Amino acid sequence: MTPLLLVSLLAAHAADDPWADASTRDLHGYVRAVSLDVRGVVPSAEELAAIEAAGTLDDATLDAWLASAAFTDIVVARHQERFWNVLELNVMNSRRLSRRNGIYFVSSRANAMRGQRQLHCGEAEAEVDAENRPLSWTDNGDGSISEGWVWVSPYWDPDNPVQVCALDAQTQLVSDAGVDCSTPSAQSDPTCGCGPDLQWCMPVAVEDEIEAAFESDIDKRVRQMLDSDAPYSTIFSGNTLYVDGASAHFFRHLAAFRPDDYESPVDIATLPELDYADRTLTPVALPDHHAGVLTAPGWLLRHQTNRGRANRFYGGFLCSEFLPTESAPASTDIDALPTPNLQVRDGCLDCHTRLEPWAAYWGRWAQAGAVHLPADTHPIFDDDCVNCRNSCSDVCDDHYITEAGHPDETAWVGTFQPYAFLLHDDAANPGAGPLAWVERARTDGSLAGCAVRQTTDWLLHATPDDAAVGDWSDAFSADEDYRSLVRAVVTSPAYWGGVQ
Repeated sequence: MTPLLLVSLLAAHAADDPWADASTRDLHGYVRAVSLDVRGVVPSAEELAAIEAAGTLDDATLDAWLASAAFTDIVVARHQERFWNVLELNVMNSRRLSRRNGIYFVSSRANAMRGQRQLHCGEAEAEVDAENRPLSWTDNGDGSISEGWVWVSPYWDPDNPVQVCALDAQTQLVSDAGVDCSTPSAQSDPTCGCGPDLQWCMPVAVEDEIEAAFESDIDKRVRQMLDSDAPYSTIFSGNTLYVDGASAHFFRHLAAFRPDDYESPVDIATLPELDYADRTLTPVALPDHHAGVLTAPGWLLRHQTNRGRANRFYGGFLCSEFLPTESAPASTDIDALPTPNLQVRDGCLDCHTRLEPWAAYWGRWAQAGAVHLPADTHPIFDDDCVNCRNSCSDVCDDHYITEAGHPDETAWVGTFQPYAFLLHDDAANPGAGPLAWVERARTDGSLAGCAVRQTTDWLLHATPDDAAVGDWSDAFSADEDYRSLVRAVVTSPAYWGGVQ
């Protein structure tokens, strides 16, 4: 290419570029940066021309960008990083449908159903009655049977029938022995199947869609905060659950099979009637004991211990972390039985003096599950759980200190575990719930301060001066308007000065 041709091409390109004039390049860079940050795209040619004509990024244009769906998507995505709300669970192993040679069956029930745990039901179509109960079967000579398969239109794809082992496809609501087939007792009853349309069972693909629904519920709470111009803290105090067809089906038909781990957050009767394939997020009002995202099924199942729940809120939304000292535990007696009270144990107390009372805010929520444990079923102290030893109920075994394994536990025998070792004002934390911590963080400014720090880290890629942070934190504490916070940062000298 000749120099003359190169000059001509550059000139032609400059003529098409509304920002070719050197006097507009700083504005060009600024507007491009703002648009990329808050919308994820560069400004259009029309937008650039209008901004150049005005000589500034006018308020109306910036407000339109901040009101866009693209901005909301970016804020939701940034909060996903703070919630860590990507789930990978084995939601319901006992009701999972496996598939062999194109035929579905529940492998965990095979032993109760047909005499061997992994035995398939055979390749022939079954002879069944109206409720898919087999009328005949093949005796395999080893104590097992093969009853054959039937066609079923499953709830997850009713237009495409699938082959299902007949015993697993049984539809009766009550077994021959009088067992309610929608309850855990049905697991070992051979005359209970997966129910109408297989509603009490699920393949892996359905499990994935249920997990995605729990994730979407959390995302929707952030989206709703922005869409309704609500205060930022409503993410944690809102009393609305968002369900789609997958999660509504789970709460209505599957959760009851593991009542210690899952429950519908609302009365089943109040759940919306949604087609399983409906992915529209529908709002449902929650009881008062809920605390927004912090008691959402997706949060509780992603962070399965109370300490983990407290640690994520502390790190993700209060911008703090636990930094224990580097010193070794003071005790050198290797034969000494360490105290179970981590708030005073050498080598642990640096972190757990703070963590244990904070974890107790989730004390009324099951760990490794999403079940509320109210005081009427789980009182702070239960006489029945005192030294019951081998006669303890499941509630006592799972949730109470039933005997002292260490002298420090003696005073707490019979106590609901989340209350153990809590003293003074901290003893109120389990009953108050995580919303009490949110209110404390709002009052002392730590929630707003962290939101400002997270937002400036995102937009400035640098630490602004203390005065600017203080001003933004004060303003955000007062109105909790997240859009206004972003607007204040991208229109600040610190942002303009950082644009390259």
